[in-house]
Amino acid sequence: MIKQSFVGIFLFFILNLIAMFLYPGGTIIDSTTEGYLFFYNFFSNLGEWTAQNGMDNFYSALLFNLSMLILALSYTLFYMSYYKFFLDEKRSKIFIKISIVFVMVSMICFVLVAMFSAENVTFQLHVFFVKIAFRSLMLYSIFQSLAIVYNSKSSNTMIFSNLFFTIILFFFILIMEFGPNPFKDNQSLFIQVISQKIIVFSILIYFYTQVREILKITG
Repeated sequence: MIKQSFVGIFLFFILNLIAMFLYPGGTIIDSTTEGYLFFYNFFSNLGEWTAQNGMDNFYSALLFNLSMLILALSYTLFYMSYYKFFLDEKRSKIFIKISIVFVMVSMICFVLVAMFSAENVTFQLHVFFVKIAFRSLMLYSIFQSLAIVYNSKSSNTMIFSNLFFTIILFFFILIMEFGPNPFKDNQSLFIQVISQKIIVFSILIYFYTQVREILKITG
């Protein structure tokens, strides 16, 4: 079950890469751009059934939505096995059980982010679920860090990677909430897009590290 998580990470990466190649074009600032611009298109642009340039985006949206579902399902299945590692010690057990609530809320919201695309009709719902997903992930990460710290079997890599991820996630939420409005100009869009790319890749690296470390410890 745990090793299969590597497949989930790989599929998320590959499906989004293909979706980027298939994306017709357009950003929220400029509808005349061609193709997917890594520094000016959000991941959520991939999930829009109509691209920002007005063209059909069916295949890109399908791949993006599938990738979100796969990653959420992969992490949920992984966590069903992963949390058992923390049940032998009292304080670690308490914190890991609290973290389960927040990670489940986060995974459900990420699926809903895919279901309700960033297009005009569902934009407000999309943003709402994005905010809940990342805030829940932040709370999960905090309680997960405490569970790791209070578990004598945890490796230093687990401790530091979790703390580092929590810090990155905290700054991402700050930028998302208080950073420049991406609809204002290209500079503001660039800042928000880059911060999103950083947190997405951080999630993948964090997930990979969790899987690798737990496999090393449990043999």
